[in-house]
Amino acid sequence: MIEVSFSKRYTNLDIEVSLRLERGFNFILGPSGCGKTTTVRVIAGLLKPDEGFVKCCEEVFLDTDKGIFLPPQRRRVGVVFQDHTLMPHLTVKDNINFALGKVRNKSLDAGELISRFGLSGLEDKHPHQLSGGQRQRVAVVMALAFNPRALLMDEPFSSLDFERKIEIIEFLKDLELDIPVVVVSHDLIEALLLADKVFLMESGRVVKSGGRELLSDALNKIYKITNDLGVPLSSSRGNR
Repeated sequence: MIEVSFSKRYTNLDIEVSLRLERGFNFILGPSGCGKTTTVRVIAGLLKPDEGFVKCCEEVFLDTDKGIFLPPQRRRVGVVFQDHTLMPHLTVKDNINFALGKVRNKSLDAGELISRFGLSGLEDKHPHQLSGGQRQRVAVVMALAFNPRALLMDEPFSSLDFERKIEIIEFLKDLELDIPVVVVSHDLIEALLLADKVFLMESGRVVKSGGRELLSDALNKIYKITNDLGVPLSSSRGNR
């Protein structure tokens, strides 16, 4: 579990966030500029808040009152950004080996990871030879290579078309991860397909939290709009 509570002041926005993020997929939803990415960066150690506290798996990452700040490399959390971080001159296998090179426990093997995470057949390809979904799959495997205590994903699907987006979402679901996975997004469909817990942010604050039922109001609006446009979704809704 991740516990995070912090404040960060910008010129045009004051962010105050308090969250408990448990095992499973935790979606932080909200419009651009509401503080979602700041939250993930604070958890990862890529940004220092003005004041706050971050704890993961019983270890304190940050406590401004006590002067504690663990750097990112000591937090052992995996991070996947919107734009994959693969090195273009390396093959898939070599990219994963590079990630493994940072691991103290050398018992892991790139071939084992490639097989376990369904990347067989891609190991000798370079990033430019992969689809967007495949590149993100490799980025996820690299983030998981050192057995992280949590996985943080900042808009990981936004650069993908719908088909590739579904591909990577199904890939993530099949992994059956037993750690907190924090996904920053503004996309309702992504949350509907993947979220276990939903946090809605507006103007630097978490305004609501709960399960996917929180998305029902937005869904009802979509159904109403499509019905008004003469594209009823009632039959598909009944099959959900």
